[in-house]
Amino acid sequence: MRETELEQELVKEFAEFIDAKQTAPGQAADAAILRMVEKDLRPAHWKVYTKFTLVEVAAGLTTLTICPQFGLGFAQHNEFLHALHSATPPVAFYLLCGLFFVLLGAALSGLVLHRDEIRVVGNSRYSYFAVYSVLTYLSFVAFGAEAFAGGSLTWPLGAMLGNVFGFATVVRLRRVRI
Repeated sequence: MRETELEQELVKEFAEFIDAKQTAPGQAADAAILRMVEKDLRPAHWKVYTKFTLVEVAAGLTTLTICPQFGLGFAQHNEFLHALHSATPPVAFYLLCGLFFVLLGAALSGLVLHRDEIRVVGNSRYSYFAVYSVLTYLSFVAFGAEAFAGGSLTWPLGAMLGNVFGFATVVRLRRVRI
């Protein structure tokens, strides 16, 4: 079988490549590549937590369009939510509200963060979730939310549970899929 001119040219170029003198990149190129790899493998904690927080806040604001928290939200008056609030004990109601408020953000964070960013978060995520939950609760109170001390104090606990559950579930599903 006859080779075409293109195939002959490719074979000739490949032979020249094999016979060529080996060249190594310079020290500057090596250092630049190592910095890029290190940056990818070890992202800065502040960048990861900033990304994490932005996703959580955006998702939390989105949930306010559906379900107001402590009377603060973007939705209109919802009879169903008021009926649910009056039929449920305050401790359970605020626990579920906190869980619902952060669940979407935690799940989206598990999707948005890269594998190395998730590794950076590591076990410190529990401290982050606790601080985020308490600060969010305090933000609602500062914005004039109708928070009643006794029952509403379960809201941060629900938020903590929502963060842990949402983030862990998505991260585990990603590991199984990969």
